[in-house]
Order: sequence, then C-alpha cells, then structure tokens
Amino acid sequence: MIAARFNPLDIECLVKTAVELWEDIDPSDLSKHQQDTLNRARDAMLAEHVDQQPSFPEVVAFVNPRPAGQAWVLRRWDLHEKKMTLHVDEDCALAGLAEYVRGAWDNLVGEEDVPDQPPTDDREAVRLYYGPERNSRSDEGYDLYAQNITGRGRTRIVPLDCRFPDEDACEQANRDAAFHPQTDDNDLPCVEIDGVLVVAYLDHEADAVRVSVHLDSAEDRLVRPDGTVPLRVEVEDAVVLDGSRQKGGDA
Repeated sequence: MIAARFNPLDIECLVKTAVELWEDIDPSDLSKHQQDTLNRARDAMLAEHVDQQPSFPEVVAFVNPRPAGQAWVLRRWDLHEKKMTLHVDEDCALAGLAEYVRGAWDNLVGEEDVPDQPPTDDREAVRLYYGPERNSRSDEGYDLYAQNITGRGRTRIVPLDCRFPDEDACEQANRDAAFHPQTDDNDLPCVEIDGVLVVAYLDHEADAVRVSVHLDSAEDRLVRPDGTVPLRVEVEDAVVLDGSRQKGGDA
C-alpha cells in the first residue's frame, strides 16, 4: 500500500494538505468516497483544535485573513536583460527606473527635443526616455502596474494554548524545506519551510542584499492566537528581531 511508504508525520501532513486544497475546488469533481474521507479528515482536524469537543468553546481564537495589500510591479527589458522589481508605491518604482534612465541617457544624444542632461524630475526623465507609450525605443521598454497581495484568504482556528511544533515535527519540517530558484519569469529565489517563504536576492538598484520573510502562507500550527508567527532574525551574531516565546514579542 502507498501508506506503508510514509511515516505517521508524513501521512498527517498529506491529510492536512488534502483538506486545505479541497477548500479551493468544486466538490463535484470528487467521488463520494473522496468527499466522505475528506469530510472525516476535516472533522478530525477541527476536533484536534478543540480538544476533541464537538463544538467550539472559548479555548480557540478565530484569526481572520489579513486584508489585501498592494505592491507596484516594475518590469523593464532591453537587449541584455529582463528585470522585475517590487516597490511600495508608484513614486518609488519610477525613482528606480529614472536612476537607470539617467545612467543610459547617452542613448538619446542627438535626438530632437531631448536635453543633453536628464531632467531631475523622475517622471519627466522616464517619459522622455521611453516615450508616453513606454516602448518608443525599439529594443527597450517597461511595464508598471499595481498588484494586490493577498494571503491564504481563509479564517484560521488557533487554540489559545497553542504550542510551537515539538522537536520531531520541527525536524521533519526542516527536512521537507524546499528551495525555489529564480525562473525565466523573473520570480525571485526563496526557501520555503512550513509555508514560510524567505526570499533573498541581490538588489542592484538598492546596492544591497535584500531578505524578505513572508508569513501569510505559514502553516496554521505556527500561528499564535493574535495572528502573529514567532520569528527570530539574526545577522551574523546580532539578533535584529526577536518575537520568540522567550521574548514574548510580536512577529
């Protein structure tokens, strides 16, 4: 049997994954046996959260999904590269693009109605370089648009006495961690562990190594009743953020 090839922690992980994925598909696509099995698995997961009680007493917290955020996506291309960067707002994105434009201003030398030096205004510098349609140069162009950022979009049920995974569960999660390299679609490289995404990349525009931690997709067992995830960040030997149990802070 397939189950014989997995240890109990693996099987529990597969069952929880199946239940979570089931919430996003049409039940009619499944057989009655599959639906019955998933229903029983979901009931078991809920019962586990409430200490085997048939209803929800005041020992659990319902953590609502976070409201959608927004980021500005800048895609720029030329003969040598295609690049995508994320920015907190449109002005920041245009500032980064204008920095590139000023460094390549010599490409416009001799063109009509173009000053010898780039304007100090970011929008005007970008407009003169790319044109109002963003692609007047044959081999260069850019797209800039706002993108909503959402989490898992579902309410979490978290025990008020929730505990961080034990040693065996942590060891299993560490073994199951996955690395997602950058792809041709310009996705950034990241490490995923128990749903937490850690993105690390070199940012030419910022002249820095950037590290970003995304917690909205964290597995439920990592979420505290206040909706936060315990997070401790160290750089070299210095702790720069500590929301661990010992400190009792927020993450």
